[in-house]
Amino acid sequence: MPLPSVPPPQTSKEYSATFANLAAKILYRSPLPSQNDLPVFILNAAAFPDARNTDYDALLPYVLSRLPDDEELIGGHGYEIVFFAGGGEGNEAMQTKKARPGWGWFLQAYHVLNRATRKRLQKLYLVHEKNWIRVLVEMFATVVSPKFRKKIVHVSTLSGLALHIPIEDLLIPPSAYLMDRRKSPDIHVPYASGRRAFTVKQPLHIAADGSLRLPRVLREATSFVLMDENIKASGIFRINARAQTVEILREAYDRGQKFIVWKENEIVLASSYRKEGKGEVWVEELDQAEGYELQAAAALIKLWYKELREPIFPISCYQALEKYYGNINVPLEPSQLFAMLSTDDEWSLLTNNTSKYILIMHLLPLLSKVSEFSDWNQMTPDNLAVCFAPSLLHGPDPIEDLKLSTIIRRILVAMIVHWKELEPILDTSYEKFEESLRMPEAVEDREDPLEEAQTQQSSDLDPQVSGITLMDNEDSDEGEEDSPPPLPPRPRTATVHESLLNATNPPGLGPEGCTYHTSADPSLSTGSVDESIPSSITPVRRKPAPALLPLPRYSTIVNVNDRSAALQGTQYYNTVPVEGEICEEVNYESALPMYDESVPMYEEPTRAAPSPPTITEQSIQRKPLPKMTSGV
Repeated sequence: MPLPSVPPPQTSKEYSATFANLAAKILYRSPLPSQNDLPVFILNAAAFPDARNTDYDALLPYVLSRLPDDEELIGGHGYEIVFFAGGGEGNEAMQTKKARPGWGWFLQAYHVLNRATRKRLQKLYLVHEKNWIRVLVEMFATVVSPKFRKKIVHVSTLSGLALHIPIEDLLIPPSAYLMDRRKSPDIHVPYASGRRAFTVKQPLHIAADGSLRLPRVLREATSFVLMDENIKASGIFRINARAQTVEILREAYDRGQKFIVWKENEIVLASSYRKEGKGEVWVEELDQAEGYELQAAAALIKLWYKELREPIFPISCYQALEKYYGNINVPLEPSQLFAMLSTDDEWSLLTNNTSKYILIMHLLPLLSKVSEFSDWNQMTPDNLAVCFAPSLLHGPDPIEDLKLSTIIRRILVAMIVHWKELEPILDTSYEKFEESLRMPEAVEDREDPLEEAQTQQSSDLDPQVSGITLMDNEDSDEGEEDSPPPLPPRPRTATVHESLLNATNPPGLGPEGCTYHTSADPSLSTGSVDESIPSSITPVRRKPAPALLPLPRYSTIVNVNDRSAALQGTQYYNTVPVEGEICEEVNYESALPMYDESVPMYEEPTRAAPSPPTITEQSIQRKPLPKMTSGV
């Protein structure tokens, strides 16, 4: 008996809404067309039900009805299918191994398709294919049509798929991301196309009209949290989400994934995107597609704050926070909070104006609104401060951050409680906050720009910041293969020939007793001064060493008992320069006693050597020898 190809009409009693919803999860149309302007359909194997509990013969017509009909195919050029063939290990419904239908069912299902549907298929991308999928494809290629093989593109990861089709335009289910992480943990390199939302240099962007706008991740995640039923959910920011899911979302926003579906029970939020020439595209039947839960949106907001390059409370303000806000017995007044948040207060503890704009535009309005429903969600100002304080501090010392988190919690609690009083003073309101969460009207503002393509915007946001700007370590390696990095500046030294060090100055000293660095190159000893030395170099003034006197010969005998006579005959020269004067030879002959002329001393080597002195030795008295006696 051939399989049916058309489902019953919706008005019929035989129509099954369960099969229709299940078919929408298995096969759905991606909102944007391909690069060839063809419709793209997503076939998700993770949504296949268990064959032991599902009648696949009855389900098949509901699935095939989601493909283009004859009228659409006749007027068009065809369609493409992206088949995520992974087993869906990340899906709760796929935790246990499910049975699949037999090989014969797949062959019959292919023959059920009409000729136009089979011929108009232009590309079939097989992603995360398993062994049974490969066998099935080979069987189709040999049994069905030899031309079918040319339409198939085998890719093992999403990175490989990005080489053939822009995956940013696809509505990719979360199960495909989870399967891809198992096959390739480093998918974000190099096809994540840079950073757009997390750990970027400029967390806020300047819109086309000159106003500041929040990044897309904060707009969409916050909008989903503030929906009527979600904001009343118990423990919004306290319940942890699955770490792998949060990492997948982070990667999707950094890559610029245009369509991300948020789903919590019956509440669904999806980002719409406008492509030039195509009008505004809305995702249909989102309640039947896979989505990300509320806890993932809340965790993504905390992760964005935690990974700011410049934290909201930088380490430079730790000491001031302990000094002015460390006493828990002193309540915080609105005037103190306003001084901290005001962008015009130059004495504010938050020297980075970007941190103030983030607090005013997003964090404080969000926490204040969530705390209004504390009777349902249990998120009081104290609980919210406990959840967000660790994300606002990430200095080099975790112990120091832990100590300071108590003060940050007090400040957050006070800001949340007094936010209604601070709104008119800071020229903001909840209506402006809601407006900042809407999708921008300008097309170029809807997606966050790549970090490498962002222009310098910090001068307008942070006029107070000044000083030395260090090179980003992550960008310092760029361009090394093209040109080597410049060498660091070296201290300039003056080269002076030894001829400048004349007799009026001791060796190693220049004019006014100033020390110069002499060159070690012997080729420079030509009697000329290096003309490359700039005249602005100021020599270093140093105290010269005392002159060395000629040492007495070891054979010289000096009468130590007559020092007044021994100090005559030698001149001493003082070479210590007088401050502000040029070193000159100073003769202190008149102030010092002379050596005794009877005690000769050697003169300086430059003088003529005197004649050898005549030394008179003193006679030594000895006891006479005894006389010889006779008779011995």
